[in-house]
Amino acid sequence: MLRSTETEPVAADQADEPALSKAVSRLRIRHFQLLDALDRLGSLRRAALELGVTQPAAVALIDDLEFAFGAPLVARGRSGTTLTPAAGAVLARGRVAVHEIATARRLVARGAQCGGHLRLGASPYLISTLVPDLLVRLRDVLPDIQTDVREGTLDTLVAELARGELDAVLSSVDHAAVLSSGASLDIVSLASEHMCVVAGRGHPLFGVARAPLDQVLLGPWVLPHAVSHLRALVDSAVFEVGAAPIVPQVECRGVSNLLLIAAASGLLTVAPHYEAGRPHWRGNISLLDDILPLNATPYVLVTRRYAAWTAELAALREQAKTVAGQLFGTGRPA
Repeated sequence: MLRSTETEPVAADQADEPALSKAVSRLRIRHFQLLDALDRLGSLRRAALELGVTQPAAVALIDDLEFAFGAPLVARGRSGTTLTPAAGAVLARGRVAVHEIATARRLVARGAQCGGHLRLGASPYLISTLVPDLLVRLRDVLPDIQTDVREGTLDTLVAELARGELDAVLSSVDHAAVLSSGASLDIVSLASEHMCVVAGRGHPLFGVARAPLDQVLLGPWVLPHAVSHLRALVDSAVFEVGAAPIVPQVECRGVSNLLLIAAASGLLTVAPHYEAGRPHWRGNISLLDDILPLNATPYVLVTRRYAAWTAELAALREQAKTVAGQLFGTGRPA
């Protein structure tokens, strides 16, 4: 389930939830650890061994889970032990619970020295642009906060968020990737950034202020791989002008890599306007603005759904919106 919001998320379906049944209330972390082990190992014997319990004790834990949730969760066959489709929702939320308890234990162990902890995932580009200023502003409002920043693609980061391994993700929006997690997540819009065509030094269009569209389409190009959000923007823009799809000479991942290759090889590429305008690219690339109708890229903060956000997440949301607005504005260059 996915919800986009500009205000503090309060899940309406949570407000009307009945009290937990006695059977559910009696469940322990060990029950969910067993379910996780069964999913990873595919063997009751190996799962019991990992948890340090006997197989009969593991079976009793499974019985507790199935009674509490009122559905078969585990199927045993000659090929091993598998989870039923009904177990998916229990497993996903159980993993989050285990991670949250482990995090709480670490925070309590740190005592008064801990001013909060955030595990933040972000795309490589946003780590190089948005995250540095964001961390400064976070420390202004939460001086002792500890932040663990992890780089990755959106689908990988969202999967880690759904498993409880991250608290939040900063990235360009891709609803398909977010929805595929199967978890209840919230999306907060931060800002949008204008995209532009860039010519590397040595390309015939380098330094040309206005270029004919047909010359731009000729390339040669270095572009992201076909599955990327940025490549989808390019393909959509080319389709909109009625041209044949671009076949790039080089494909690679990462905004900085695209610009480095374009600058060194005299190729065309596309890049976020803020990054292409940074001083260290000056003299190596030039911007061909408004050549292709490239849509602005929206940046978002993705979190799990909470009845009430923690102070750390609330601060992250507000500071991320402020910094993103200052860096990227409304999506068009100043």
